[in-house]
Amino acid sequence: MTKEKQQRNYWKWAFWALIIIILGSGIFLYSRVTAPTTVPTESSAPARTASSFEINLNRKQVNALSSNYLDRLLKGNNIKYRFVVGTQYATVIGSTKFLGAKVQFAINFIPERQSNGNVLLKAKGLSVGRLNLPIKYVMGYIKKQYKLPNWVYVNQKKRTILLDLNKYSKQHSLHYAAEKIDIKNGEFRFLISIPKNGGL
Repeated sequence: MTKEKQQRNYWKWAFWALIIIILGSGIFLYSRVTAPTTVPTESSAPARTASSFEINLNRKQVNALSSNYLDRLLKGNNIKYRFVVGTQYATVIGSTKFLGAKVQFAINFIPERQSNGNVLLKAKGLSVGRLNLPIKYVMGYIKKQYKLPNWVYVNQKKRTILLDLNKYSKQHSLHYAAEKIDIKNGEFRFLISIPKNGGL
C-alpha cells in the first residue's frame, strides 16, 4: 500500500514537472518572439557633405548682374562707374580728373580664371578721348577715389584688378568659384558650393 502510494506521488511530481517545463518553454518562446527588434544605434549623426552646382551665364546676364550690383553698391555715391563685358574685353568705364578737368575713360581688360577660382583682369588698353594718360595713373585714381567692394583689389603697378571670389564667399553662406571664362564666345561658368555644416 505504501509502495503504491509512493509510486503515485512519483508520477504526480513527474506530471507537474512536465507541465512546468512546457509552460516555461512556452513563456520563453513567446517573450523572444514578441521582443522588439534590436536596432544598432549610431554614436553621432552622419556629417553633412558639401554639395555643388554649376551656373552658366552669357554676356548679357553677366552685364545685368554687374549693373545691378554696382547700382546697389554706389547708391548715394557721387562717383559712378560701370563694368561691361564685351566681345573682346571686360571694360571699366568711368571718369577721372586731370589738370582740373573731368575726363571720361574706358580701360579694357582681359579676364583670366585663376586656379583657385578667382578672376584676374589684366589691363590691355586705355581710351580717354584725345588725351594720352598712363594706365597706371588712371588705375591709381580708381584705387584711391572709387568705392570698390572689399573683395576687389587694384594693383596699378602690375595693371591688374583681382576679383577675389574666395574672400567674397567668406561673407556669404555659399562659396563661389570661376570654372570657365570665355569672353570671345560669351560663356561664363561658375561653381557654387554649399560648405559642410554651412549656414543653411
